[in-house]
Amino acid sequence: MKQSKTVIIALCLLVFWQTLAYTQVKYHYPIIFVHGLIGSDKTFSESMIYLRDQQDFGEINVLDIVLNADDNSESALMSEDVKWEDFVYDEDEINVGRRNYAESMDDFVDGWTGQNLFAINFKEERIRGTSGTFNDYFDQSNQAAIFKQGYALSKMIAEVLDYTGAEKVILVGHSMGGLAIREYLQRTDGQGTHTNWIEPYSPDGHKVARVVTIGTPHLGSNTSPDPTKSDIPTANGKSEANRDMLWEYDSYTFCDDSITQGIYLFGGYEYCIQSEDGIFGNSTFDNVDINCDGDEDDHITGINEGYFSTRDNSNMPLPENIRYTWLTSIWIGWDVGLIGDGAVDINRQWLYVDEQAVPAGITDTCMTDVFHSSEGNDYFTVIRGLDEPHQFDLAYRFYPGDTVFGHITFQQNYDTIDKDMYLIPASNEDAINVYLEDNQLVDSIYIYDKFQNLILQYATENIPDSIHIVLPEYNTDSIYICVQGTASPDSWQSMYKLAVTSSVWTQIKSKDEATIAKIFPNPVQNLLNVQLANDIHYAEIRVISLDGKCLFEQTIKHNASINIAEFDAGVYVLKIQSDMKTQSILFQKLK
Repeated sequence: MKQSKTVIIALCLLVFWQTLAYTQVKYHYPIIFVHGLIGSDKTFSESMIYLRDQQDFGEINVLDIVLNADDNSESALMSEDVKWEDFVYDEDEINVGRRNYAESMDDFVDGWTGQNLFAINFKEERIRGTSGTFNDYFDQSNQAAIFKQGYALSKMIAEVLDYTGAEKVILVGHSMGGLAIREYLQRTDGQGTHTNWIEPYSPDGHKVARVVTIGTPHLGSNTSPDPTKSDIPTANGKSEANRDMLWEYDSYTFCDDSITQGIYLFGGYEYCIQSEDGIFGNSTFDNVDINCDGDEDDHITGINEGYFSTRDNSNMPLPENIRYTWLTSIWIGWDVGLIGDGAVDINRQWLYVDEQAVPAGITDTCMTDVFHSSEGNDYFTVIRGLDEPHQFDLAYRFYPGDTVFGHITFQQNYDTIDKDMYLIPASNEDAINVYLEDNQLVDSIYIYDKFQNLILQYATENIPDSIHIVLPEYNTDSIYICVQGTASPDSWQSMYKLAVTSSVWTQIKSKDEATIAKIFPNPVQNLLNVQLANDIHYAEIRVISLDGKCLFEQTIKHNASINIAEFDAGVYVLKIQSDMKTQSILFQKLK
């Protein structure tokens, strides 16, 4: 009769548990791939397809944006040129905005499905309604000003955050795509307000957790034709994008400056490179409206500090609450007196001071050996660049109920020890449970309190199925988890899964019951640990189903572990009796 009373109490006080949902596995934050000059969403096709098909990242989503919507490359006006919603041009329907990824335009499907992989596309030939027998609209959309690209990227980030509900995104840029990312992150107005950020007045209003660039001309590239050196420049050489990427011009037309530095990168007046009249005059570029405000006489603040500097502009710096990786490449086939990837000199593919990557302390580098146009499909290097941060201040955040996956990859200088740091806020929970799957990649797990003090540590052979942490015991309402593994040449091909669930104090007592034991972990998959209070030397324990059946019983001394691996998933009552004291505790068995 007393046993039935306990079961009734358990039924009345039953709580619904958050369980580990492997079907909801996601990457830490959505990844947005940003292509470069004359590129498109296909720039990263092999990398995205590898992540989709080989590592279960899910479907690939694309946002089409036109950057030359007035179809006039000789003028630049942000409000007229940048379009990310369907519009009509010359009586033709132009389909921009959300779609899935497909090799052929005939296979495009409107809308988004997956949660992890996204790509932006500026190439007009990949936008429905822009090309055909009687029309060919928006030429050089993917060669438009970097000011436009940074603004368009802000629209892309806003769309992804709205769709996924994520707190932040990860940005991966190839070539000029890396400069678009920097334009988004760095550009401010005269009052120091970030013009592109999602939340301009918040320290992390950029909503970016990670930046990876590969083959980006951070300090410029003069590989494309320079129209200031020729009376008959190529169409690509006259484009806004080429104008912005050149680190040095042949000559200024209207300025007497001794240094002919690239204006977008290092700063200067737009009118310095305005065209001369006459058929034999210097035609320079289609337009020199670098900031796309409708005129050509503004002073532009460069994203880099100066012509002789190799770092970002300290008056408009890269945010220091983001983890960065500059991926570089030396392609052995480039034999033109320079060392680089065939388009960008190696010394211009990254930001540095005294051979140390900047921003200092939060920036990594990695080198590959592929040709410039193939870098986006170098998925081994891209995955290496996506390495999760190891710093507390940059730890990736996720919440009870989430399951995420990560990689164990080589670090700087091929260091094999990889540490990935996560922050789990749990302000309203009494306890949380940490689960690790595929832990053959993982050597150790470290748990820290909110003050960054180590509270628990497990080596590979001792990592339990789940780690139960009663937060009040450690005076913390959040924890950091550091996952440490040893990288190998093949470890990047596999992933570990990390999950947390929340639990509350599940003790159920009637008037004659006392607290004589505690259990952990809860929820549990295999072994349920029972720890008796210090003044209790032995006890009789029973596992009872919610319909009143006794499924297990045993007499224990001090502590014990119960193997419940064969139990069905569900909620059970553990009844503990010692002398005249009894206690009942609810626990959940996971699959």
